[in-house]
Amino acid sequence: MATLVFDIGGTRTRVGLYDSRHSKIVRSTAAATPNHLDLPEAPFERLRDGLLSLMGRLGDELVEQQTVREVDVAFAGPIDPAGNVLAAPTLWGARLTSPYPLGQDIARRWPNARVGILNDVTAAGYRYLRSSGDDFCIVTVSSGIGNKVFANGRPLVGKNGLGGELGHLRVDDSEGAPICECGGRGHLGAVSSGRAVLAYARKHAPQSSCIEGLTSGDLVAAFRREEPWAMKIVERGAGPLGWALAAMHLGLGIERFVLVGGFALALGNAYRQLVARAADARCWDAPGGWDSRVELGVNDDLSGLIGAGIAGMVREGSV
Repeated sequence: MATLVFDIGGTRTRVGLYDSRHSKIVRSTAAATPNHLDLPEAPFERLRDGLLSLMGRLGDELVEQQTVREVDVAFAGPIDPAGNVLAAPTLWGARLTSPYPLGQDIARRWPNARVGILNDVTAAGYRYLRSSGDDFCIVTVSSGIGNKVFANGRPLVGKNGLGGELGHLRVDDSEGAPICECGGRGHLGAVSSGRAVLAYARKHAPQSSCIEGLTSGDLVAAFRREEPWAMKIVERGAGPLGWALAAMHLGLGIERFVLVGGFALALGNAYRQLVARAADARCWDAPGGWDSRVELGVNDDLSGLIGAGIAGMVREGSV
């Protein structure tokens, strides 16, 4: 009997076999997520069907002949209590015009399995609980930006499944503010996400450094080499994120922030320090200090998968 866990992001879709006894991933694989940036002319239906087909193919490769007893899915967007996707800007842009019952489609693909679906950042948060009563905020900086506050060991989510969409806070009111993938303008995700920082770098890096087709890997490598242009561009993106964390600390009293997501983890500790300093600059001189409040998650691409598995166990009352 197999437990499949999925982590569906705007750039990559990961799937793993979850060992509930040891809370670990036994085997995993990944592939590019069909998204609106790679397929700009594709309607929602094509992107949806492409995702479902990808999930089926990757899942079948992992389970081989085993019976799937449970499927737990971490998805990049807000999810309502019925398992409907309410929005998915990094996957589908503004194409989703009404709640999409992803949970139902997954249940049709694996009809004999229990199905659970939750927001990807919520899922990742379960990995970083230190105790059943832990309070903290997990923040992902990847294709987009999202967050989730955990209080007394449980994610804080409104009755409609909302909460944790920090990436859609407007932080730039200027006339030329960048457009967010949701269609809004000047949102945190349009300024500070991995995609946003890369887009800015492609326009503003010096010609000697900005090779044609600059990639996220190129930018990260230049930042880690401490090239001034890359340091300046990454710091520009880190600033508004730090301000947002300061606001959450002041409003809710959160003392621990865990940064995850491919972009943040690839940039490493120097990026963490930039975010912490930006938060400190917008906040009172409270006890504790921001360097100890902001930490990096584990850089192994497994937080969403492991967290989805743990969340499934919590849902079933196994932990």
